Amino acid sequence: MTLRAVTRSLILTLVCVTAAGAGTARGQTPAGDPVQAWRFPVGERMEFSVNWGRVRLGEGSLEIEAIDSIAGHSGYRVAMEMWGGPPFYRVQDRQVSWIRPDPLGSIRFEQRLKEGSYKRDTRYTFDLEGMTYDRFDIIDDEWRARQEETAVPIFDGALDDVSFLYFARLLPLEVGERYEFDRYFKDEGNPVVIEVLRREEIRVPAGTFQTIVLRPIIQTGGAFGDDGEAELYLSDDDQRVIVRLKTSMAIGSGNMFLTHYEPGSGPLIPVGETDAPSASRTPDADLP
Repeated sequence: MTLRAVTRSLILTLVCVTAAGAGTARGQTPAGDPVQAWRFPVGERMEFSVNWGRVRLGEGSLEIEAIDSIAGHSGYRVAMEMWGGPPFYRVQDRQVSWIRPDPLGSIRFEQRLKEGSYKRDTRYTFDLEGMTYDRFDIIDDEWRARQEETAVPIFDGALDDVSFLYFARLLPLEVGERYEFDRYFKDEGNPVVIEVLRREEIRVPAGTFQTIVLRPIIQTGGAFGDDGEAELYLSDDDQRVIVRLKTSMAIGSGNMFLTHYEPGSGPLIPVGETDAPSASRTPDADLP
């Protein structure tokens, strides 16, 4: 089992777990969301080890890097990275989401993937006034629009892969409840169902945590089809830190364990300023 396969399986689980919002109704709008106010400051960082069985394959991180202005909207730049692998197959993946906190939604999403000889750079831009998204790929060192994904309709509050993680962290999660929701910006990714299983104390390299455990029910084949299961452990407190992600398959199990957590001490976007960018923040440009 390669690092790419494990990390893709883990990321898929994260996306599918967090793509489910609260409530059993589908197609709700942000006005009906029970999400709480954003409380994660710039500088918050989680670090992880990625394991297959007892073998450590690589590392990962999730960090709120800065506050940027994108097309007149202020948002948090949040990066999820995975790296490692054997010398003959190195992985260096970086996925970045720009998240408007109020109302919660994606502004821009980028994927920069390097996995062995495979490389792909993709950007999705969200037009929050026109309610569409456009996809761009780097071809011959230039961002070029992909015609089949231009002016694709979206709904208010659409979320990408990384922003879903923060959506989940801001939701109330009640043990015994089953949740279903449509919020992924690509319609084919909806809906996703999760079950809130239990509360459990677990120990990981970062310490001992009281957690709340979620199980995704993913309507797909492969790692999480009929022969696979996954569980996501979030700290049972206001931080809702990702403590552990466990995948169980017929051929073995993969884990992502929290190794370090930094709560961060940087700024928060003042309530009501998400559409009023400040000159002191990163300007709208070809951001990193």
